[in-house]
Amino acid sequence: MTMKCVNGIDLDRLRATQDLIQADADGFLANPQYESTIVWDNAYHTKTRVTDGQEVIGDEPVRYGGDGDGITPEDMLLTAVGNCLAATYIGGLSAAGVVVKSLRLNVSGRVNFRAAYGLEAANPGFESIRIAVDIQTDSSSDKVKGILDRLLKTAPIPDTIIRPVPLDVEISCKQTELVAELS
Repeated sequence: MTMKCVNGIDLDRLRATQDLIQADADGFLANPQYESTIVWDNAYHTKTRVTDGQEVIGDEPVRYGGDGDGITPEDMLLTAVGNCLAATYIGGLSAAGVVVKSLRLNVSGRVNFRAAYGLEAANPGFESIRIAVDIQTDSSSDKVKGILDRLLKTAPIPDTIIRPVPLDVEISCKQTELVAELS
């Protein structure tokens, strides 16, 4: 059996995964649980372990009081949007038989830090997010744009930030006791 591969994507494996998702709508492949555990280290420095065990270092730039040793939360969000779109686009284009020579996404946006620092009453998050897609393929521009427009609606991370998603924050606060040592 010869493996059909487009853009480094094994199409038989892609279709087999799609079949498994279709066969078990409530199973792990169809409805996976993701988890990140973030541990504060010092100042703005954090260490994050994600679902499959990879680690990410978070920090703020020096200009905001951090050491600049890690990725900012804003950069992580933009990266998540871009990575999700890249995976969605490559998977969908490969399934459609479109050979991609190069794909580059530039994801950018401005954050309102006046609101984040409590200096004005406004939304502290991104005002908007812009995505510029630069793609070179063996197919016509109209065909590729049509496919990418349809695929955007299937990308989980952009979908998550486009629509309101409930955020359930549960706080467990324990007070440490200071024990005076007797000399």
